Amino acid sequence: MPDKITPEAGLLPAYGAPSVMLPRVTRYSLGDLSPEWAFGGATGKGVRVAIVDSGVEADHPDLDGSVAAAQGAAVEIDDSGNLVLVRGAHDDSFGHGTACAGIVHAIAPKAEIVSIKIFGRGLTGQAAAFEKGLSWAVAERFDVINLSLGAMKREWALPFHDLCDQAYFSGSFVVTAAGNTTRPSYPSLYASVASVACNLSADPYRFHFNPEPPTEFLARGVNVTVPWKGGGRTTVTGNSFAAPHISGLVALIKSKHPRLRPFQIKTALWATAANIQEAPEMEAGRVSRVMRAGSTARNQGSHLR
Repeated sequence: MPDKITPEAGLLPAYGAPSVMLPRVTRYSLGDLSPEWAFGGATGKGVRVAIVDSGVEADHPDLDGSVAAAQGAAVEIDDSGNLVLVRGAHDDSFGHGTACAGIVHAIAPKAEIVSIKIFGRGLTGQAAAFEKGLSWAVAERFDVINLSLGAMKREWALPFHDLCDQAYFSGSFVVTAAGNTTRPSYPSLYASVASVACNLSADPYRFHFNPEPPTEFLARGVNVTVPWKGGGRTTVTGNSFAAPHISGLVALIKSKHPRLRPFQIKTALWATAANIQEAPEMEAGRVSRVMRAGSTARNQGSHLR
């Protein structure tokens, strides 16, 4: 039997609230949502980007001091075998996190990058470490959270779904790489995140909207030269490296429009995608298709048990 609500007493059901008038700074039409409006002239200043990965080599010359090493955190195993979060500077176990940070920095050079290390000695492939690191990132309310990794086992689907919903409602924009195979990967399947796969663009600012979700955006991720562990560079391919291109663009949008909510940022990404900007006008209700070019590029995704 439903609860009885008494309007005379001023009560509302759970989550109800009286209507509130909000200030509208400017009225925009769809045609106004251009790349120039969205991120033209932005540098990422004032935006914090979390890289949840293998760690970030903070002193890598390609990162230009953009990494706030002391503000980072690493998931470790204590003497009792429990996962613990240790605040402070740390290294990069593999190079993968440094590569993702380098892509974000190249697009949004003034954004502050914070590393959350969930790969390392004894932790490789543990989804529980991923969950603990992401949980901290969500609690810290980073503006952008880059997840160039995913959990494969379905038992992790709900925990990651709940965390990504928390991020969405608290204003954090989560960008996640789709898996490099057709096997489901979490959290890349959720509507609360921006899921990214590769296109064949050589331009880091040229990305596409994918009309066939759950992967919503396609960005540069084939033969990308990135910073790597040990102060060097390497050339990589994979959806892992497409995601931080979108994270960098989101940092620019958030820098220029700090009051935008995640759903508004995703709309801005849709409106500024190359295949939307360049598409011919069509009748309402008709959708263009993204042409897929074949690729033999090797996969370099990060997956967790």
